[in-house]
Amino acid sequence: MKTVPGIPISNKLPPLRKLFDPLPIIYYNRYMRAFPIIVSSPSGAGKTTIIDAVLKRNKTVARVVTATTRAPRKGEKNGKDYHFWTIKQFEQAIKKNQMLEWAQVHTSYYGIPKKSVDDLLKKNICPILVIDVQGARTVQKLYPQAVLVFIIPPSLKELKKRILGRRDNTQDIELRLETAKKEVQELDRYHYVLLNADLKKAIEDMAGIVTAEQCRVARQDLKKIKNLK
Repeated sequence: MKTVPGIPISNKLPPLRKLFDPLPIIYYNRYMRAFPIIVSSPSGAGKTTIIDAVLKRNKTVARVVTATTRAPRKGEKNGKDYHFWTIKQFEQAIKKNQMLEWAQVHTSYYGIPKKSVDDLLKKNICPILVIDVQGARTVQKLYPQAVLVFIIPPSLKELKKRILGRRDNTQDIELRLETAKKEVQELDRYHYVLLNADLKKAIEDMAGIVTAEQCRVARQDLKKIKNLK
């Protein structure tokens, strides 16, 4: 191997993927106007894994933590994965109009605290909201600049397999599958549909959607850009 001061040179190039791993991290864009990113999917379609991977790559987005009354699954932490509230806490927040949206899904309450979203927007960070199709409709009315992404599994058979593989509460699995059938009927309300057949590709596709939307001219502060110094 020949060397140039401080730089090793080889006739053999590393595999193409290694040239780009780890993927570059995207940092703050001072000209972008932050907007909500709404992500929906049937239970078990892989949205949490996909979003977590995007968050590691793009520092201009942050996941809004959802409040729920369901029991924590193994490994989930309060305040990080979800705000685990009692039914009384949740119903009090509803009465005080502190929830951006909420719904009863299966046998539990789920919802987004308003303050969590607005605080991120004020910091010019794009909040990612993981919510069902009902919540997506509500939030889109309040934030018309939002972008909506729906993640789908390859099939209901594969979805059932993934749910069973999680080994959490599978007693209501048939209800989840029926809900999934109804949710996909709402696809025409979304801007993007993302197929999670291959996890690595799904992560790349989600990251691409976020980056492309953040680069749209309509989302930039054009006055600042046109007065660059």
